[in-house]
Amino acid sequence: MTYNFAMSASPNGAAIEAAVLTHPGRQRTTNQDAVGHRISDSYGVFVVADGMGGHRTGELASRMAVKNIVDVVREEEPSPNLLLDAFEEANEAIYMAGQRPESRGMGTTATALALNLPYAIIAHVGDSRAYLLRDGVLTQLTQDHSWVAERMRQGLLTPTEARNHRWRNVITNALGSFPEARVDLIGLKVQPGDRFLLCSDGLSGVLEDSVLQEILEELPPDEAVERLIKLANEWGGPDNISAIVVAIRQIPPEKPPPTWALPLEGGEPVVLALGQEGDTVETQVLEPNQPRNFWTRWRDIIFLVVYISLLLYVLLFNKR
Repeated sequence: MTYNFAMSASPNGAAIEAAVLTHPGRQRTTNQDAVGHRISDSYGVFVVADGMGGHRTGELASRMAVKNIVDVVREEEPSPNLLLDAFEEANEAIYMAGQRPESRGMGTTATALALNLPYAIIAHVGDSRAYLLRDGVLTQLTQDHSWVAERMRQGLLTPTEARNHRWRNVITNALGSFPEARVDLIGLKVQPGDRFLLCSDGLSGVLEDSVLQEILEELPPDEAVERLIKLANEWGGPDNISAIVVAIRQIPPEKPPPTWALPLEGGEPVVLALGQEGDTVETQVLEPNQPRNFWTRWRDIIFLVVYISLLLYVLLFNKR
């Protein structure tokens, strides 16, 4: 088990309090998860990664991702482009390492939270997750890049079916699997009392959201991560388990608005391929729980209905 705890102190007290914990679970002999963080005053970066491709290669991929991302983001004020640079460096390093015959198939999920209070940026690849607890409401900020999650968004699977599906562990996007990856970026303005949870699917795939919320509400970060992983193990611990809990205690004096923002319509993340620019488009900062507009909410279903209608039309026309 790996355990790290850190708290950032300021003259008026702690602005950011965070705890980081990873555990191999009860049914795995190795831990292919990796976690990392660095915080100071009103800045911070936190990363969780879940490796794949075999015991040694999965462990190596996740550690490479965490190290690259933390090392790049710590060097200057976080921005969308800086996070993209960090993910691009991690992707390139893992991809090149995976070209060796003994490392074929290596890759990793990666979910990173970068804080520049009062703002936060989340970069995401794979099916590790980022949640936000605010005013008694737990919101899943990231969208899983997995086969079952895409079928759910298309309305083809229910949450219960997805949770128990035999392909629930099939990832559709990962760092290091290809020369380029797709990165989701999410931006939001932070307020005192906010709590973030970053975790691998060894936690989110076992515990219900209601359990996650209860623990985040009741316990400080160091006790929360221990309790979350203990519960996941009590429920079988079928996979490696990682959790990062970040509590925002106070917000420093208001800064000028950032020179960046993110193009988020109706709460949807912006999806960029590595190498694209994230700071050069007209943008807005996401407010959590912002309602999705009609088109964003129903577009996948509309496309599916249109596709099926065209297919039926072609089949009927050919029979005549």
